[in-house]
Amino acid sequence: MDNVSSLLKAFVIAGGIALLGGSVLLVVLIAMRAGQEPEPARSAQPVAVGPVELALPPGTRIVQTSTDGDRLVLLAEDEEGSQFLAVVDALTGERLSLIRVRAEP
Repeated sequence: MDNVSSLLKAFVIAGGIALLGGSVLLVVLIAMRAGQEPEPARSAQPVAVGPVELALPPGTRIVQTSTDGDRLVLLAEDEEGSQFLAVVDALTGERLSLIRVRAEP
């Protein structure tokens, strides 16, 4: 019986130390984060820009569009029926990447 009570005391002491250590760590992390400068908030209002043009090959048609923040993803199809994805900056019209979709051989 003496072993059981000793073991129980050890677990209670270890749990108390873990709880105290976790609380101290939490306070330290909160204090460190409070000392940092906040990140600038993104403007919820759209930025007004002039007309933007996106050059696509002749005969290309846009099949589907999707937005992600200030980026557009366009699913387009050319005259031969080949599809590609164009990732475009919505504010500048700059094409960031072009991914051609093809069937796996």
